[in-house]
This record gives sequence, structure tokens and C-alpha cells, in this order.
Amino acid sequence: MITSSPSFALALADGRACAVRIAVPPGPAPAAGWPVAYVLDAHQFDLMRADPSGLPGLLVGLAPGEPADRVWDYTPRRHDRPSPPPGNAGHAGRWLRTLDRVSARVAADHPLDGRRRVFCGHSLGALFGLYVLTHRPGAFDGYVLSSPSVWWGNRHALRLLRRRRAWLCVRGLPALGIQLTVGEHEQGLGPDDADADPDEQARRLAMRQARGMVDGMHALAAEFARCPGLRLRSAVLPGRGHRTAPRDALMPGWHWLLQGLRD
Repeated sequence: MITSSPSFALALADGRACAVRIAVPPGPAPAAGWPVAYVLDAHQFDLMRADPSGLPGLLVGLAPGEPADRVWDYTPRRHDRPSPPPGNAGHAGRWLRTLDRVSARVAADHPLDGRRRVFCGHSLGALFGLYVLTHRPGAFDGYVLSSPSVWWGNRHALRLLRRRRAWLCVRGLPALGIQLTVGEHEQGLGPDDADADPDEQARRLAMRQARGMVDGMHALAAEFARCPGLRLRSAVLPGRGHRTAPRDALMPGWHWLLQGLRD
């Protein structure tokens, strides 16, 4: 039976809070400490925690205290704009510092294997994972990126990856594992859209085609594949849409990455 450590709220400098939850596998920790995965958003934490395959290590979930704030906290600041985005947009760098603080507290409370740290994210959470990869690749040993929001900021993440790929290939990517996935129906219509009226179906189709999630995932994978030594797995998940894709991405990705990380 999985046990949960008490959740806690980490106070942020702007007066908000980061909500943190931890799930611990049953039994004693391995001699080297627990492998650990950090996943963004409460829903994805619940999905991974309930997976019938079981937890292969410590699972840490974190999210803004107000879920709507993820739009601001997970997105990078675009330097191709003449001025900063309005409001709090573009604060991925600040959220990475929040993740550092959460990691430090978890490490102080639990025995962890510092060689098997994995990041998991879906949608904007995966976009944040790409931000971490392109700024501090060695922050984690592996990345599970489910349906990354490649459309955000006029495909900002892909353009940034192309600019930094040579640097990344030297600075740490070859030692990492990355899983990239997207649902089959994320660039078109799927069974879940059958009950919508024709106008709504047309709206959804136009939006998904404009975002180009499947094409964007392939483009990201092609860039990563140009880095020798990188352990990369990419896939289009059959039968899945944006909401259902994490089921076949997050926990399977964590297990896959752990198979290739050092014991």
C-alpha cells in the first residue's frame, strides 16, 4: 500500500503558495535511496499515484496554489517581444527556483538516489520541462514530456531548442533520457468529439490544426535526435486525445527512464 507524507504549502515571495504532495512506496527505501519523480499539477499526481503498475520510487507533485496560475508559472518569458508579457506571464525561471526549494525540502526529509531524478509534465507542464531542459539540462536525469504545448509563443520552445541544441549536446544531453509523446487525436478530431455539434467540431478542429501538436512533437524529437548519445523515445499514442494522453505517457515513461538510469 502506498503511503503519503503530509502535504505542505511552500510560501512564495509574491504571497502565493506552491502546493506539494508526496507519495512514498511501501517498504524500506533502497540502500541508495529512493528514485524520485517530480510531476506538475495535482491531477497528474493523482493519475500517477493510482497507476496499477505501482510506484517505482518517491513521487512528488507540485502546483500553484491556484491552478489557473499554471498559465503564468509554467511559461517562459519570450525574449522576442519588445516588452515583458502582461501580468505575471513568463515566470518559468521563478517556478524553477520554486522547484529547487521543493527538491531541497524533499531531500532533507527522505533518502533519495541523486542519480535517478526524473521530471514529468503534461501540456504546459511539459512546456516547463522543455524550459528546464534548455536552461539547466542536468537538473534531472530524465524527462517525461507528455503533449508539450509546442504552439505556445509562436513555437517558442522549438525555436529555443534549435538555437541551443549545439550547446546542449556538449553540456549534458547525452547523459539524459527523454520521452516525448502526444495523443493521436491532438491534431484532429477523435471519438470524444462525436457528440459535439458540427460548429463545435469545426472550432475544435481548426484550433488543433493551428496548434499542430503532433507535428510539433515530431519536430522536437527530430532536434533531440541530432544530439549523439541521447536516449530518446518518441511516440504518437493511438486512440488518445489531449486529456487522455497522460495515462499512456507519465507512468510508463518513468518506468522506461529508470531502466536506463544508473543503479
